Amino acid sequence: MLAAAACLFFVGLGSLALVEPDEGRNAEVAREMLASGDWLIPHFDTIPYLDKPAMFFWLVAGSFRMWGLSEWAARLPSALAATATVFLSWLLAKRMFGGRVAFRAGLVWATSPLVIAFARLVIFDMTLTFLVTAALTCFWFRETSDFPQRWLDAGLFGAMGLATFEKGPVGFILPLLSIVAYQAARGRFRDLKRLHWGMGLVIFAATGLPWFVSTSIRHPEFLRYALWETWLRFASASARRSGGPFYYVPVFLGGFLPWSFFLLFAAWNHLKKWKALKDEAHKAELFLVVTAAVIFVFFSIGRSKLPGYVLPAMAPLSILIARVWEDVGFGDGDRPDWLTAGFGALLALGLLTAAAPQLLHAASVQALAARKIPPQVLGVIGPSLFSSGVILAALGALGRNLAARRRGKVLSLGTFAALALTTPLLLVRWIQPLRTYAEASSSRQLSRTVLASPERELPIYGYYYFRTGLPFYLSRPVGLVTAGAGETTSNYISSEWPSLRRQAFLRVQSGNAAATGADTTSGGAPQRDKGLAQQASEPARREIDLPLLIDADELQALARSSPVPFLVMARNTHVAQAAQTLGRADLLWTAWDYSILEVPAARSKGDAK
Repeated sequence: MLAAAACLFFVGLGSLALVEPDEGRNAEVAREMLASGDWLIPHFDTIPYLDKPAMFFWLVAGSFRMWGLSEWAARLPSALAATATVFLSWLLAKRMFGGRVAFRAGLVWATSPLVIAFARLVIFDMTLTFLVTAALTCFWFRETSDFPQRWLDAGLFGAMGLATFEKGPVGFILPLLSIVAYQAARGRFRDLKRLHWGMGLVIFAATGLPWFVSTSIRHPEFLRYALWETWLRFASASARRSGGPFYYVPVFLGGFLPWSFFLLFAAWNHLKKWKALKDEAHKAELFLVVTAAVIFVFFSIGRSKLPGYVLPAMAPLSILIARVWEDVGFGDGDRPDWLTAGFGALLALGLLTAAAPQLLHAASVQALAARKIPPQVLGVIGPSLFSSGVILAALGALGRNLAARRRGKVLSLGTFAALALTTPLLLVRWIQPLRTYAEASSSRQLSRTVLASPERELPIYGYYYFRTGLPFYLSRPVGLVTAGAGETTSNYISSEWPSLRRQAFLRVQSGNAAATGADTTSGGAPQRDKGLAQQASEPARREIDLPLLIDADELQALARSSPVPFLVMARNTHVAQAAQTLGRADLLWTAWDYSILEVPAARSKGDAK
């Protein structure tokens, strides 16, 4: 089980470039934390970044300190958290149903696509999932074991405190709401009084609150943001990443594939027996169902939605499908109806997926894909979809064949093994498209181009466009032309940008290399040939500060007055507008979705004469 998890979570962990926007931004925050020595206030692009607490950035920065700056080190905390959650899923399932179910639960968790994806990303959700699962595991053990309850309560409140320190209020809302709903469903709401609330709240405050208090002292506006803005993003249409009430239905079906189909059919098959969940003998199943339902309902009600939000529900769902699988190997009677239906759905999904590449030839689909997907990725999507469809259809047919011919342990082991292999087989087929997409959408290649060019020391501005990974790969801040800083993908920076813009600067070198111009030729890299006499005549370097966050008018003024040349990065659809604003600029490089312009240094009065 752990070996399978290690292969899926760690092999090739650093092979893909950091993907925009989340991975690049989070890795850069951790890099700046390590470089500046300010471990209290996270910074992104040198600007205070208070969208999330500091804990996750501490983990990534610590990994950087131990292993150096790399994609592998940035993703290591997520991979370790995913592996630890495998153990917690096994431990919880073993306590509930025994070792056989526990082993299956660990494998189901490790082979779920949503889990594998977030185990290999520099994102908060996997660490949060580990801490929420730890809190729920402590609660269940205090309910069913002879282990001292005071210590388990300490673990419960400590895990909730750390989860809050990792991602804010959701860290205690999810486990606490699940526990309350579970006791309410059992009609034993008063049992909540048995928790050691006094000691627990002290531990919660000690683990979760110090950072919030210290940050509010240094940034008084943070308290208002943490409370009011967080509520607005959850409850109002101001969220940039909103979705409908059924947003998480496809997330569940695809993120828990192939287990999702079997769990749905099994749930439908047991629907008539739902009242039995209130029996004491089925309280484990009730706890798992309630926990998963609370997480899905909570985030479905909220206006802000992302796939990773429901990741904490994957652990209880993994244990549920592992428990349901006990019915497959029970006795020598008829196979469960839900098993046959699940493999039928997998076969149908495979056939539809294999036929999906034909949709890529439709004009409307091609137009949409051209705007969203790099062209080098489009060429490999069709074959990958067809191969994925063949794999799913073959596994569906194999499963139906096993269900028709085998019974008992052979049926249980054979069908479970086939499904456990589904995601690894699909992952192997999608390695090349994923690598191509990551490289095309990441800032890694752009940074290599910049650092290998004569313009490597020039300041860079994004023109209403920002690549969050570029500061990480360049190891320096990148300016932004904006009307509200929304391009940074930071809600805190957007809400506070009128004051933050007056505090942030780009420190650059004026004179010699930083102040020299560049000539470009079509299809080639810029060239700069200078003799010793010309270099000697140039002014010595001196440091100057350029504003980091500016609007279009300020960009226009900067182009007329800047003592150093600078680069401007713009979407290809905005290049003409940017060039008009700048007045004078040379095109350096063009990619599928953006271009880089160079603005020469403003001429001094002496040069003009």
